[in-house]
Amino acid sequence: MQGFSFLPGLCFKWKDQDYLIRKQINQNDVEVINLSYDLIERYSFYELLEAWNDELLIVKRDFTVEKAKVTQHDADMFSEEDKMIIEQRYKILEPILLGQVKPKDYEGYVGRLSDDIKPFISSVSTLYRWKRRWEETHDKRSLLPRNDLKGSKTFKIAKEIQDIIEFLVNKYDKEGLEVSNRRIHINMVEEIRNLNETRSEDQKIEACGRATTNRVIQHLRKTYLKDRARHGTVQANLNKHGSTAEVVVERPLQRVEVDWTPLDLFVVDTMTSNRERFNLIHAVDKATGYTLGYELWLGEPNAKAIKQCMLHAMLPKTHIRRLYPRLQHEWTAFGKPEVIVVDNARVHDAEDLEEFFGLIGVEIQFCPVKAGHQKGSVERMFRTMNEKMFHSIPGTSFSNPKMRSLYDSTGKSCLTLRALHEIIHITMVDIIANDYSISRGGTPAFLWEQGIKECKVHRTLPMQKKDLILLLSTGIEYRSITNKGVELEGQFFQSTKLMQLLDFMKRKKKQKRVRVRFNPSDMRIIYIFDESNKQYIEAYPTRNSLRRKNIDESHPIHMAQLKYHCHMKNKEYNEFDTTHLVHAYRNVENIVLNSRKEIAKLEKLPDDQRAIEHYKHLSSIQLLHEAHIAPEQLESLQFIGEMSSLADLQLIGSMKKSSDSNFNVESKGSSIETDELSQLLFEDDLKESWGIKYR
Repeated sequence: MQGFSFLPGLCFKWKDQDYLIRKQINQNDVEVINLSYDLIERYSFYELLEAWNDELLIVKRDFTVEKAKVTQHDADMFSEEDKMIIEQRYKILEPILLGQVKPKDYEGYVGRLSDDIKPFISSVSTLYRWKRRWEETHDKRSLLPRNDLKGSKTFKIAKEIQDIIEFLVNKYDKEGLEVSNRRIHINMVEEIRNLNETRSEDQKIEACGRATTNRVIQHLRKTYLKDRARHGTVQANLNKHGSTAEVVVERPLQRVEVDWTPLDLFVVDTMTSNRERFNLIHAVDKATGYTLGYELWLGEPNAKAIKQCMLHAMLPKTHIRRLYPRLQHEWTAFGKPEVIVVDNARVHDAEDLEEFFGLIGVEIQFCPVKAGHQKGSVERMFRTMNEKMFHSIPGTSFSNPKMRSLYDSTGKSCLTLRALHEIIHITMVDIIANDYSISRGGTPAFLWEQGIKECKVHRTLPMQKKDLILLLSTGIEYRSITNKGVELEGQFFQSTKLMQLLDFMKRKKKQKRVRVRFNPSDMRIIYIFDESNKQYIEAYPTRNSLRRKNIDESHPIHMAQLKYHCHMKNKEYNEFDTTHLVHAYRNVENIVLNSRKEIAKLEKLPDDQRAIEHYKHLSSIQLLHEAHIAPEQLESLQFIGEMSSLADLQLIGSMKKSSDSNFNVESKGSSIETDELSQLLFEDDLKESWGIKYR
């Protein structure tokens, strides 16, 4: 990938202003020109570094958009054919990069290539193009052909035709109609025919074909219009925006040694209270003994653990003292190493390590079997950490069973994982990096700063932080995009660009499952691969979602935190008492069964009896309505026996016409006594069908 250093001539944008580094005043300060206001300003090197790490400082790229896209391409998505093309092209280019072939000999060099390599290069101009790409990016991925960028990106049809198609598409979408592309094409042809009738022969335009019409429709269609017509503005807005000899090195970063070992310490799992023993993957600079980075890994380490450790090692650590206020010193080590040395153990001997680090120009060396002395710095560092710190903490397992003897390591363990991380930072930064080493003649931190200054080591950073995260982060999943975003471990991630990608996929009728990359050690940002543009787009946790989980967004969020909250939510759901729901479902089933029996019974009755039953149903419904309106009158109403004929209804109707204020009516042995209140109730015609006793 293309990198940069804070050297004179570098242009960058910061605080919405353009800057140019004018000169380097000393090791820690640079003088810059504020191009926006034509001012000379002075900034600390670490101030600029922190702004870059926070992704507030944007370095201006000196290469085209095409090359920028190349640097973002995900390495493990290459096919075997792509890998072969990259290696063959680099093999052809390598003698030129090493200066073995001069420009005047390029044509003869291409002609002397063997027959099995000649198919990969067509001309000398191709060789110049490859060389220019490499010099601008220093990334093998830039040699991969980008056929998806070939061809015209605009429609070669008249503007009038595009306007007609856009008018027709918007017309139907505003009405929420589902109109086929063929129908739009037919209408477009008719519109053009009508236009041509009033034009001369030289001014007539010819309609485009159906395939071109389909492409124009896909490009111009606005899903929002159709959604607003069908689902309303609220839902449309939701869909659019989304709720053997000693190795001698001369300078820092020339050789970095990486190894792993089980920690001599047990940690308490805060969720299960189990005692666990983590493996510590550690990267140490050979020249100074300064620790570049580390990773804690539960289980046997593999290539993913190594990449995760190197991601931490290569990135600046500008926020360490904010996360751990007890630290007394800054952790200033970072940068891309020239050589990484790993053990020859099976977990390290992975092809993807060579593939990944080879892409950014980092050499991988595997030590021979039983040759731990070739990476003695990191081996000695483990012993130092155990002796100076871990063997003095309750819960230590010591170095061997003989030292442990009868000591209860698991029973006395009392450290959480968060506490262990803080202890490791204090051990690596304050106790080891800033403690005097007799063999080295100074502290690792002092030797690091001195080596960077005297050897003029310019620590290269990728143009964007996410370039390195996408290359080395180990989290890879495939997820579907919804209007809520992308879900990982019960947490939704959302962004405007993600919703635009979802809208594009809907219009193209493509699969909604996408490739998601993330750093498990910091889930505050994830990256979703946009296959159409061959780019990764960012997504962030939805607003207030982390606060509801009591997670502090100012600290890196480990994936284990999200897993824990997801586990607890599922546990509460599975343990919820659903006894009342069972009774509710049974009650509904009984009501349905009784209603079915009642209907079957009514269908056998004559019309007059069915009429009586019908009015009784209406009466009961009306009574419930009265109870909702005036529940205090419930005590004055009481159902009496059923009425058996329409004659009872006529009898009640005659009662309504009576002028007496009180009267008594017999109906099947049941009496009805009324007063002035009951006379008012009889004003409703439906009351005529009630069998009611008024008191």
